[in-house]
Amino acid sequence: METAAAVFILAALGLVGAQTVAAARFRARILGLAARLHDTPATRSLEGRLPSLVADFARRAGVEPGAGLRLASFAQDGELRLRKGGRFTRTVAWQVVALGRAGFLWDARQSLGPVQHLRVVDAYVGAEGVLEARLFGSVPVARMSGRDLALGEAFRYLAELPWAPDAILGNPELAWRVTGPDRVEVRLATQGGTARVTFRFDAAGDIVGMEASGRPARDAAGMNATLDWRGTFADYRQIGPRRLPEYGEVGYVWPGTGYEPYFRGRIRDYHVAP
Repeated sequence: METAAAVFILAALGLVGAQTVAAARFRARILGLAARLHDTPATRSLEGRLPSLVADFARRAGVEPGAGLRLASFAQDGELRLRKGGRFTRTVAWQVVALGRAGFLWDARQSLGPVQHLRVVDAYVGAEGVLEARLFGSVPVARMSGRDLALGEAFRYLAELPWAPDAILGNPELAWRVTGPDRVEVRLATQGGTARVTFRFDAAGDIVGMEASGRPARDAAGMNATLDWRGTFADYRQIGPRRLPEYGEVGYVWPGTGYEPYFRGRIRDYHVAP
């Protein structure tokens, strides 16, 4: 009995040790992706090349043309569901956004009570998409890559530009086109195709809506699909050095049932860095 107990304890310690090592390697991978974003070019002054509606939005946010910034970062408190019709789970995240070239890193955690049970990394770095989820930060449960993912992540980078106004005024990869009195489309070319997102502005000139067609996604059965995509922004206020929408929500338009959000949350602790 004592021998069996000792073997069990040693096996448990070995499992804990292996999980600790795997979690440390995952953390190192995340920090490496963030470091690669910091190595991207700084913003340039594109003020005279943008539609006035877009340039005015960025200036009102507090952006200074030609400031030479590389990154914006912020914390996020939200709710996320991983499948159509699923249950929302509280999610906290740290996000880094490249400003002079398209790129971002979203490092999110979901918990059951006091225990973190899922860590998700969603990123677009070096024109490649990364999506990986691990139980307890160590046990792989999902991992995706490839051209469709990269295109989908490019869509996300564009959709979240209201949270990165320095990129609006300083990222030369972005192409802008006015499509209506209160609508502007932004495009980003990738190896998998061109991502296109349209922003809707209110009477005050704030971005309050986002829409896109044909974003790569997974359907209700988990198969590859392209879906229409929608989002909203609200509650503009000063967060650190920028005037930003504190609240954001995004979801897909499902055939037959219509729009359903899969993420909603608020941002805080906003910073920009050269």
